[in-house]
Amino acid sequence: MMRVSHLNEPPLEFGQRMRHVDSRYGLIDNGPFDAGLDGAPARIRIGIVGSAQTVEGSVRWIERCAAGIDAKPSRQPNLFPPFPGLGKDSPFRCEFVTAAELQRTIPSRELARLVAVEGQANVTRAIVEVIVGEIESLCERTAPPDVVLVALPVEFIERTVNARAATPSEDSSEDQPTPEASGGPDLDFRGLLKAGCMRLRIPIQILWPTTYDASFKISRKLKEASDRRVQDDATRAWNMFTALYYKAGGLPWRLARDSRQLRTSYVGISFYRSVDGEHVNTSTAQMFDERGEGLILRGGRAIEDSEDRRPHLTDNDAYELLSGSLTVFRKQHGHYPARVVLHKTSKFDANE
Repeated sequence: MMRVSHLNEPPLEFGQRMRHVDSRYGLIDNGPFDAGLDGAPARIRIGIVGSAQTVEGSVRWIERCAAGIDAKPSRQPNLFPPFPGLGKDSPFRCEFVTAAELQRTIPSRELARLVAVEGQANVTRAIVEVIVGEIESLCERTAPPDVVLVALPVEFIERTVNARAATPSEDSSEDQPTPEASGGPDLDFRGLLKAGCMRLRIPIQILWPTTYDASFKISRKLKEASDRRVQDDATRAWNMFTALYYKAGGLPWRLARDSRQLRTSYVGISFYRSVDGEHVNTSTAQMFDERGEGLILRGGRAIEDSEDRRPHLTDNDAYELLSGSLTVFRKQHGHYPARVVLHKTSKFDANE
């Protein structure tokens, strides 16, 4: 016997605390959740790094999206709403702008040099180093971008993203190479690029040519004769600018929740080793403020119990950790929680 039940779509909360089950229609009708709140983006400066072709294609795509994109013809129109465009009256209630001074073009000679580097790990790291260097140059400007589009040339995609150090099997994933086939973490282009940009403290968004030109064909090495399939134009615009708004510090929506939930503080304690591996430290779990942002409170050094060989807190450190969590909660919500739910990755001992 199989019993089937229907789960209703969870409501999302948008501007003025209005609700809708669809993120796109909710943004169209009410704007983002943080509209009118302190810290909400009013103007997002978009940096672009890529080849001359991909930078130009990205700029044209932004201009096209700014004017609005018609919905995909469908017998299910609610699944494919049009993209209304960009500007202060757009669903995001902010402007998205780019300019020549926010764009960095990698010369064709440099492109040729990079893709000619021998050794898969070497070429991946070399390309990442150049891209990170271009992003760093943008960060050094008097008015740096809020988010950077990394518009990948097809040559980079074929040498890094689709890199295979072994012959692909017929049942390999069509979207991503397996760790075994890709040759290990050194060939993880996306991971290396994001790690390299962390010190710059600027978010990035990787952009393929198929985003701004759906007819662009990129040969897939994961399976022979496979092509990258993309969504319709309006859906791609929704996805891209929602991501840019969020990465630039905005909050487009959040799950609707009962106000009584704000009176509960969820604290989760986990342990990790210091960089040198000599000591076990502890950190407390995330707590969420009104904008839905996670907060992490760091605790003191943990000790390993001689009986169960698991990390624990002293009575004083346990007190300080939870006391600090309550203080942070009060600063965020203006009152202490009525209830605390505490989780820990090891059993509680007498001191804790």
